[in-house]
Amino acid sequence: MDLYLQYGWGMKSLVLDFAKEWNNVNVILSPRDISIKQLKRWSREFKKNNISCLFDPQCYFPRSNHKRLSQYDYWNNSMSTNLSSDEDYETSLIKSINNYNNIVETKKFIIPAIMRKFDEDWIYRWQKDSIKLTEATRKIVKDRKILLTLALPTDLLCQKEDIIEKIIDLTQQYDVDGYYIIAEPANGQYLVDNPLWLSNLLQLCAGLKLQEKEVIVGYSNQQMLCLSTAKIDAIASGTYLNVRKFSNKFEDLEGEIKRKSVWFYYPEALSEYKLSFLDVAFNNGVLEEMKPIDELNNSYIDLIFSGIMPSSTAFNESLAFRHYLESLRKQVYLCSRDSFDETMSAHEMLLETAERRIEFLEKNGVYAQSRSFKDIVDVNRSAIQRLQKTRGFLLKYSWKSL
Repeated sequence: MDLYLQYGWGMKSLVLDFAKEWNNVNVILSPRDISIKQLKRWSREFKKNNISCLFDPQCYFPRSNHKRLSQYDYWNNSMSTNLSSDEDYETSLIKSINNYNNIVETKKFIIPAIMRKFDEDWIYRWQKDSIKLTEATRKIVKDRKILLTLALPTDLLCQKEDIIEKIIDLTQQYDVDGYYIIAEPANGQYLVDNPLWLSNLLQLCAGLKLQEKEVIVGYSNQQMLCLSTAKIDAIASGTYLNVRKFSNKFEDLEGEIKRKSVWFYYPEALSEYKLSFLDVAFNNGVLEEMKPIDELNNSYIDLIFSGIMPSSTAFNESLAFRHYLESLRKQVYLCSRDSFDETMSAHEMLLETAERRIEFLEKNGVYAQSRSFKDIVDVNRSAIQRLQKTRGFLLKYSWKSL
């Protein structure tokens, strides 16, 4: 499994900096956060720095009037209606999106999808859209891998597993190279505490991988490290929460993100802590306990462990973001092993360690509050246990070929 960068507001310099430090950088570009002029100019700069780009057309909420999205000529507020009625609409839509892929010189083409509310007709409408868009894409896009977007609403992922199995069965008819999965979190949560939601997502990913398809899950955070047990190809994450979890961010016309607290990601606890609680750790003599192990350490957090009160240092939001993504990338690699059994063991150890570290810190008055993984450990544990029961045998014996 790899880590892609989910492009969000103000991430250009971060992407370029990581290109100098990482062996390879893949970024999923967002027309919501890039004007057409910037797309043309920045894509040349990204190419010069050996950055591979994907273009997510972000058609999830077509009724949006976001000022940047609406500048792209494929944008149409009647997209949902046109897909259902106009026979030629999907052809013009794909042609237009492909033009932007040409500008970016992508190697993979992301077919758009609408985030529809789940109801009894959801599968029928999803299937109809997918067939039309996939067929149109195969006619137009010739020199790129094709990824079909699966835009999964919360209520769908909270249904019985039978629904997920039906979706997996239906995907076998699509002539695509892989899938770009967007999962709407339950109750808009950053870390989702519904075990069924995560289990269904994991089952879907595993089912698609067992078809030997490429699978990329967008808008991810540390909770999605468990997807390594399905041997998906990549998760994508970014700086602010609106690129670490999926939400309808397309109504925000300004695009600016309000600056709030600075959070420090402690990878062994899978949790994030405000500087004020790092001060508590400092006063209680346990701050050094929060220093990541050598495999996960980096220079972005040197200020925190410089021997003075963390809130008195110049540790800021930018350093926190870089540390988070650097840590997550390393954890992605540490969780991806040469066999299914080894990967399962690595993730079980990750969860056990997080449980112990959170308990230790809380005994010393250090709390992660809303970004604690304390109640999420069992959610992830439940999901991978279910995966082992349902698809463990197939994954074990197909691992090398996936």
